[in-house]
Amino acid sequence: MNKKIIFLSLFIIFGCYKDQYVLKNSDNHIYPHFFHSNPYNPHFSKNEISILKNVFKNWNFFSKKDSSNSYGHNSEENRLFKRGLNEFIHSLDFNLDQTKTYAAIDTLNQFITKYPNSPKIQEVKNIIVKLIKKIEKRDYYIANTYFLMHKYKAALVYFKDFIKKHPKSIYKEKALYKICIITYKMAVNKEKALDFFDVYQKYIKLYPDSYSNIKKLKTYYKELLKL
Repeated sequence: MNKKIIFLSLFIIFGCYKDQYVLKNSDNHIYPHFFHSNPYNPHFSKNEISILKNVFKNWNFFSKKDSSNSYGHNSEENRLFKRGLNEFIHSLDFNLDQTKTYAAIDTLNQFITKYPNSPKIQEVKNIIVKLIKKIEKRDYYIANTYFLMHKYKAALVYFKDFIKKHPKSIYKEKALYKICIITYKMAVNKEKALDFFDVYQKYIKLYPDSYSNIKKLKTYYKELLKL
């Protein structure tokens, strides 16, 4: 929770809370630090999402005295940044439809293209990382849902696609382990057993310290050798 609450620095860096939903303006052009500290965590509670949406409605990006310069409240750069951030906040609810997430990524990529030297650029890039991680979580969730429903053929397709799309994912080990389990359950003959042996070797090579999982997979390995 503490790490996620740091996200509120996105708003309080411009002033102090008047209450849970209202912020004052700040005179300093300082940008959000949450994404520097943890851009890879896509998880927010419903309460936090509600707070962020309400705070965003009351947030003025800059003080009025800056409105005349290129970074002013009404500048094109600031409007595009605000639009991208607004889309990001409204994409925080986790669901299978990630249309809002893709829209936010598209808008923020437009910002990077148009304003590569903006002082906001690192924050924008970190927000994009966070959005991509959210899509990654969705993709794993879909594959795992088929797995839990024992729809192993579909789960196998989705897990393989997941690893291909997200080769460095934090969920990769879980995905590969479940591929091992699926190929074991589908190994009705020696030919099918080869699929298990292949992913089994990959798993123990990549995750040699996962002792409990390897121990279980070894029992499957010995069992399939008897086919």
